[in-house]
Amino acid sequence: MSRIILIGRNIRFRFLSNILAMVITFFLFPFIVGHTGKELYGVYLLVMTVAGYFLLLDFGVGAALTKYISQYQGIGDTESINNIISASFSFYILIGLVAAFFLFGCSMFFNFFFSIEAKNLVLAKHLFIIAAMSSLFTWPLNTFRGTMQGLNLWDIEALVNITAQIILACSAVIIFIAGYGIVFYYIVAQLLNVLSCILFYAVAKKRIFFKVSFPYLDKKTFRLIFKFSSFMFLSSLVGIILFQVHNFIIGYFISLSAVTIYAVAYNIQNYFRTINSAMGAPPWTIASSMEGKSDYDGQRMLVIKGTKYMSAVFLPLVIIMLFFVEPFIGYWMGRGFQESVLPARIIILFWCFNGIIELAGGMISAKGLAKECLYIHIVAAILNIVIGIVLIKVIGIVAIALGLTVSMIFIGAPLTLRLSLEILNISFVEYYNKAVKSNLLLYFFVAVFSFALLRFFYPKNIYYTFFEMTTIYIISLAFYYIFFLNKIEKTEIRKLAGIE
Repeated sequence: MSRIILIGRNIRFRFLSNILAMVITFFLFPFIVGHTGKELYGVYLLVMTVAGYFLLLDFGVGAALTKYISQYQGIGDTESINNIISASFSFYILIGLVAAFFLFGCSMFFNFFFSIEAKNLVLAKHLFIIAAMSSLFTWPLNTFRGTMQGLNLWDIEALVNITAQIILACSAVIIFIAGYGIVFYYIVAQLLNVLSCILFYAVAKKRIFFKVSFPYLDKKTFRLIFKFSSFMFLSSLVGIILFQVHNFIIGYFISLSAVTIYAVAYNIQNYFRTINSAMGAPPWTIASSMEGKSDYDGQRMLVIKGTKYMSAVFLPLVIIMLFFVEPFIGYWMGRGFQESVLPARIIILFWCFNGIIELAGGMISAKGLAKECLYIHIVAAILNIVIGIVLIKVIGIVAIALGLTVSMIFIGAPLTLRLSLEILNISFVEYYNKAVKSNLLLYFFVAVFSFALLRFFYPKNIYYTFFEMTTIYIISLAFYYIFFLNKIEKTEIRKLAGIE
């Protein structure tokens, strides 16, 4: 299977999996709340939030596992793949034990930190105990999820995820209608996760022979993993500051209601993050495989062509939302959220830049330069916080949006792109001419079309809003395909889309 077909297939299935998860969550959320009540579901969310923080115990090993398996597969080094899998599995068994210990502790001392009624405390204890027991299995078995990704089997992983999501959604309907409650629902969710990972093991084992050794304590292998993973872990922590510290700043300096108003703007850009990551992850593992083969020409071609095609698909969504964000928020959230519009526009704006550097940033990680990415994230995070704190008393929540956007446009995006082009030996002029310039007319067309449709046919409700946005997007991509691509590029696009 050619690289174009493989990348296209993986992106399509991963994108479908992410979109399906969003849709299921959208409909499942009010259904579960309706059967449990706000208070019980709030306890469930609180427990899940606490349990979610233990995911930081990964320490970036998952990213290292995926990278090195892909890299060693590129040169057919089965022994090194065995070493990486065995080391990761041994590490995750230890982390599973640690997580289980602390989660079990939370079941006993949760009420020391949160004021909670007796009946809800019983529910919280049960959920924590289930999470603790699940950790003993899910942590080590997640080794094989990373193995699937490293073997570039994103499409199979997505199919398994899609199946699990549908089964869980159907199970939720049966469980809550039958009156079994949220504890039973959580048990089913954890069982599906375990079964999915067991299936990943079987598929990966069939695709490439490997043997898991336990305990595996080779210092050289662990040194290799943590040399990369430690910086990925720290980058994740900085990312939390960069994208999630805003709630604390807004809540402290303004009010809790302002947190909700800002959350509307933030959630819109979060959808762009989901879409962008779904498109960018599969090419990253292909690039890691190329790194193993020392196929640097292939990496250069991937980042140039990939950036051109991916940004042509992604940036029109960003531009359309920039114009339609006011009616979108107005009809989606109703009255009282007009203050969310300007922050939303400011945050969405940085995706016009970030959407162009997704593959370039992934190439840095594929080459193992996690330390350099960490430094860029730290500088961007500091600027983000400083701008937010200094201006929040003057311009309110707009300051938080401004801090995020300015830090990404003037620090994150240019420094990431510069580093990527430097390690790939690509000049900025070449990158601009081959990956960006030819798409500029498309972006202009989308902007003019959006302005005209909004000006003369302002949508009447949320359904008209979606219809007009979708119409602009489809017509723009058709316009791009017909008039902007040559014969070879059209063939590549059809292969990426799975048409041929």
